[in-house]
This record gives sequence, C-alpha cells and structure tokens, in this order.
Amino acid sequence: MSPLLPREEVLNDLRSRAAKVFNRAQDLAAQGMPQLRTLLRETLRPMNSFYSNKIEGQHTEPILIERALRQDFSGKPDEARKQRIAIAHIETERWGEAKYATFDAPEFFDPGVLLSIHKHLHQQLTEADLIQIGDGGMQERVHPGVWRSKGVKIGNHIAPDPATVPRFMDRWHEGYGLAKAGESALIALMASHHRFTWIHPFEDGNGRTARLHTHIGLASLGLTQGLWSPMRGLARLQDRYYVKLINADSDRRGDLDGRGVLTEKGLIEFIEFMIDVCLDQMEFMTGMLNLPAFDARLAEMLAAESTKAETKALKVEAAAPLAYLGTVPSLERTKFKGMMGLTARTADRVLADLFKLGIVTSKSPKGPVELALPLTMFRYLFPRLWPEAEANLN
Repeated sequence: MSPLLPREEVLNDLRSRAAKVFNRAQDLAAQGMPQLRTLLRETLRPMNSFYSNKIEGQHTEPILIERALRQDFSGKPDEARKQRIAIAHIETERWGEAKYATFDAPEFFDPGVLLSIHKHLHQQLTEADLIQIGDGGMQERVHPGVWRSKGVKIGNHIAPDPATVPRFMDRWHEGYGLAKAGESALIALMASHHRFTWIHPFEDGNGRTARLHTHIGLASLGLTQGLWSPMRGLARLQDRYYVKLINADSDRRGDLDGRGVLTEKGLIEFIEFMIDVCLDQMEFMTGMLNLPAFDARLAEMLAAESTKAETKALKVEAAAPLAYLGTVPSLERTKFKGMMGLTARTADRVLADLFKLGIVTSKSPKGPVELALPLTMFRYLFPRLWPEAEANLN
C-alpha cells in the first residue's frame, strides 16, 4: 500500500494547505460565546452521527435520533436499529474525544485504537443489530473489535488477504506513528484515512470507524473545539468522497506517479480533498458564530414564533438576555426578565413562552434559566447547518 505519504517535495505544498486549517482554527477559537460553544459541542453530535450514517445509507430521521436520545425508540425494528446505530456513534464520538484528548502520533496510530473504536461502536448494539446480510444473501455477524477473517471485495478493490491484515495494520502504524505535531500530523491523519479503508480490516463498519478516527484526531489536534466535523462535509460531497477514495486505490500511473505500488497522485488528491472539506466546514461555522449575526437570528426567531398562537407572548426584547445566556452557564430569573425592559407581567409571559419554545431550560421550577438549543429552532439559529433536520421539522 506504499506510498503511505507523498514524497517530501510534495509534502511542502500540502503543509501549506494544512497550515490554513490551523490558522482557521485559531480564528474559530475567538468566535462565539463561551456557553453557546459548550452547548454546541453536544448539540452537534447527533448531526455528526446522522451524516456519517447517511454515507452508509443507514441514517434515520433527525427527529428520531432526538427521540432515541430520550430512550424513545421506534416500534419498527429496522428504524429502531438505525436509531441504536445513531446513538452508538454519538457515544463513541464522545468517548473517543475524552480518551484521546491530546494528540500523540505513536499512540493514536496504534492499530489498537482502531480496534477500540470499532469495539466501542458495535458493542452498544443488540445481537440482532450485529447480523448483516452479505452480498450472497447469507447472514454474517459483525464481531466488535476483531479483524476480519474473510476475503472482501469493495467495488473493483480486492482488500488484502485476511491473514495479512495484522501485518498491514502494523505497517500502517509504522508509516503514520512518527508524524510530527502540526501540519504533518494533519496530513498523516488524512492519508491514514484512505490507507485504512484500503486495508478494510473489519468485516463491517470500516467507513464509520475511519471517519470516527479522523474526527477524533482532528479534535485531539485542537482543530474542531467541538464546533464542526468532517462528517457533514463528507456527506454533502459523498459522490466526490467515494471517487477520491477509489482513485487513490489505483496502481501507480507511470514513472511520474511516485515510487510506490499505489498512485501517489491519487493519494495527494485525496489528502487535498479532505483538507478542503475541513476548511469549508470551518468557514461555515465561523459565519454561524458571528455574534451580530447570531443576535439578529435570535430576534428573527422571536418575531416569527410570536405569530403562533401557542407562543404569541414572545417579544423581540428577549433577544438580548438570550444572547447573554450564551456567555454564562445560567442566570437568575429576575435578572433575565429585567434585561428585557418589559413590565413584570409581560416579562413573565415571555419567559413562559420561551420555555414552551425550548430555547431556555431550568433545573428547577423557580431556579436559574439556561440557554438550550432545541433541534426545532435550528432553522433560525443555525440555518443550513442541518438542512435535513429543518425539512423534517417544518
């Protein structure tokens, strides 16, 4: 599967592109409000799960993911299975970010990390969920955290013999485990994504495992801060993602295409594609966290929802205290209502409707209020971030 990385003279150009990701991460770190950013980290996990599973053709509706998070599963077995897969992805993403909070190349590119991700993801599923129907119509069981024992063909690509998988994964570790921090680590992370899928070490779940490994790696490099993930970009560009993966599977295309067995040009194009996906997602979220724009969207939300009978008491004056809640964990109710500048009775009605809207919450009936980010309000607060959820809830 050589080359594992492009030649040094090519890497210089890639490092320049990778440096843009680190620069954009610094810009993103200065965007938004502290509490809003904290809330987004958890709020976006269902979206990441949705998009990674969408790539596999096994996604469920956003509203059903939200219900599954409350342990409300569909009575339809296939739909409930997709809900469990979505929850498993969310939990593995959260677990992986905590376990590999700091990037260390020798550790992060150890094959045991991939085994752990695959195991953590699949061991959350039921026995019935682990049964897959193979190409020949035969039932096959997914074994969490176990290298495959059968030969596989993905499209035109024949993956390595199962007996050689451990050796290929050891070589994978050798090739990427020495990556230095910074731009080189990012390039190695993107290259390793392809070479892992080329090895296809598991009988099922390789794509999800690869994307989780990449997501967790980006987080551990300090690039995401929980505010974006490549999952969304890869799903939106799914056809190109598959084309780039397939092109990088190809054999070397002549003497000018590196010195390895596989195409260097295809690998470079794949790395460039992955970095560009990251940059696109970072740019989008930077716009979403622009404070004046966010304040304006809060006012728009209040004005629109005030036209509905069940929340007709809402006033745009609530935008200011809502925005302030994005900066602090909580706020006493009297202070929140006072910031609206309305009469006490009107402010009480507005707050009651804010609770109905789900945009604020509280741990007790009279306790401090906290900002919330319900999926139903995404179309106002973060338009186009998760279009499928907007369409599902409108």
